Amino acid sequence: MWSKKGKKGDREMHTLDRGELNAFLGGETSFEGKLNYSGAVRIDGRFKGEIYTEDTLVIGETAKVEGEIHVGNAIVQGEVVGNINAKEKVELHHPGKVVGNIATPALMIDDGAIFEGNCKMKEKKKEEKQDIKGMGLFTRKKETEEKEEQERVEQENQ
Repeated sequence: MWSKKGKKGDREMHTLDRGELNAFLGGETSFEGKLNYSGAVRIDGRFKGEIYTEDTLVIGETAKVEGEIHVGNAIVQGEVVGNINAKEKVELHHPGKVVGNIATPALMIDDGAIFEGNCKMKEKKKEEKQDIKGMGLFTRKKETEEKEEQERVEQENQ
């Protein structure tokens, strides 16, 4: 999904392959409203509003995004004023800037990138871990009850 596009100084630039990009908001474009999508979207223009996806959002160097962002992955090279909630990862690359809060299980910030806000690191797939842990307790309790029942039957047969 990711390819190395080249080097800028000592920093490697990562971008999406062109074939995997579903939509593109160019540098001279502005949009206001709600954006819901699947796949990968790149914004290089201005966007004001809300963004919802389970997939990837790329905010290019010339982009300015204002609003709430709820994504699977966010790659920020431009400016974001608002909160980012990512289920997988947020990458903040130079010269990117985020003014707002970030909630994600994984955060990567390059030298020279700016982050003004709070970050909450949340566990990835926390709900699944709780279910598994709960099932383990249930299984142990059930095994204990079965063992006690078996011992009781054996005592009655003696």
